[in-house]
Amino acid sequence: MRHFLGYGLVVAGVALLMLRFLSGVQAAAPRERQGACMALDARQLDRPAPPWRLKDLQGKAVSLADLRGKVVLVNFWATWCPPCVEEFPSMIKLHDASLEDDFVMVMVSEDDSAKIVSEFLSRRFPGSRSLPIVMDPGKKVALTYGSEKFTESYLIDRDGKLRYWFINKRDWGSKEAMSCIKSMF
Repeated sequence: MRHFLGYGLVVAGVALLMLRFLSGVQAAAPRERQGACMALDARQLDRPAPPWRLKDLQGKAVSLADLRGKVVLVNFWATWCPPCVEEFPSMIKLHDASLEDDFVMVMVSEDDSAKIVSEFLSRRFPGSRSLPIVMDPGKKVALTYGSEKFTESYLIDRDGKLRYWFINKRDWGSKEAMSCIKSMF
């Protein structure tokens, strides 16, 4: 009988230690994600992403709701914005990177027309026509997100929550940017 009681106490102690260890591992995951994105000087958010439905350069409708279940990077930019143009090659690099199938990048142009953006792409970045670009000429979507200036980016989790806000340009092709995005999976 004493042996059973002794074994029971040992098993209970081991179980308690395992529970504390596992809860520590679970608590570390959000801190690691936060650290990866905070290395990019991100502002942490925790609110639902405002919905939007915009047209791409070919006139096809694209909505945030269609992307639910994926990690989404929404980048607000314009062809007339010098930091946006400087950031553009890194957006191409991010788009071309082999990330998870559950990641999508959407570039929201604040230009007045798709023709302006198409001409810009042809002139400055030939071969970048496959980038996922949608048009927000009235800046309505940018304003619902709280964008103050361009370029700004928002990282949205699989559940449709805004998690990080990046003000000004970043090197989206960098190891730090890739780590940040991958930490969202």
